[in-house]
Amino acid sequence: MPDFPIIDAHLHIWDPRAIRIGWQAGNAAMRRVFDLADYAEDTGGIAIEAMVFVECFVDRGEFLNEVRHVERAARAEPRLKAIVAQASLEDGEDVRPFLDHLRDRHPMVRGIRRMIEFQPDPDFALRPDFQKGVQMLRDYDFSFEVNVHHSQMDRAASLAGAVEGVRLVLDHAGKPPIRDRLQEPWARHLRAFEANPDTWCKLSDLPVEADHAAWTEDDLRFYIDEVVEVFGFNRMIFAFDWPVCTQAVSPRRWIDLLDRHFAGVPEADLRAFYAGNARRVYRLG
Repeated sequence: MPDFPIIDAHLHIWDPRAIRIGWQAGNAAMRRVFDLADYAEDTGGIAIEAMVFVECFVDRGEFLNEVRHVERAARAEPRLKAIVAQASLEDGEDVRPFLDHLRDRHPMVRGIRRMIEFQPDPDFALRPDFQKGVQMLRDYDFSFEVNVHHSQMDRAASLAGAVEGVRLVLDHAGKPPIRDRLQEPWARHLRAFEANPDTWCKLSDLPVEADHAAWTEDDLRFYIDEVVEVFGFNRMIFAFDWPVCTQAVSPRRWIDLLDRHFAGVPEADLRAFYAGNARRVYRLG
């Protein structure tokens, strides 16, 4: 356990009674209310300085409702400092009024995520209007969260090469194929991100990409080391991905695993990874 407070840069809360979240249909484990009281219970004993909420792939038409839901929750939890909202960046210039509204009326919004992983078009990340929408985020000082399946990593790397001056955050290390014990082509595509100095990587949720019930620390070792090799501690961001992570790992087990894995790493690097980098990317002060 780090001996300083951490920042959890990837937190979800949701209430399917109030907001339409279509992907949860048939998913009994996830289709219930997850709120900050549940989060506090699951992270008890961990010193958390701040949290960043990341959108939950709610249905189109619910994007602003989700932001307001999180803002209400943050009134009772001052550690909830920032929101990564959803926006239809594939609309290109037409998304600008919505981005204007987020910037002007919802100051907790510090970034945007539009889930590439679940789009029916496998080349969604390559669409010119989508790339234009991502590039537009530079005008707002918003980051962009790159959430892809490992099979889409080549397109995600192309996106990273096509935009400039936008803070890109690769969620969950690109969801490597740990369950299948494959290293390539994921590792090769990960290395392609190195060329864009504005790209960061969240080291989070790897057990979910492994065998949920039977994974071991050895199963994750290569993938963690590869992220460190490509991004270094100055471009890695710590996160839990609660409550999604609970399908395979508790928050305490995840942070303890990383603590063991990074034994001997200089404190300055650990402080950057566990807190400082998230503070910079999400402008937490």
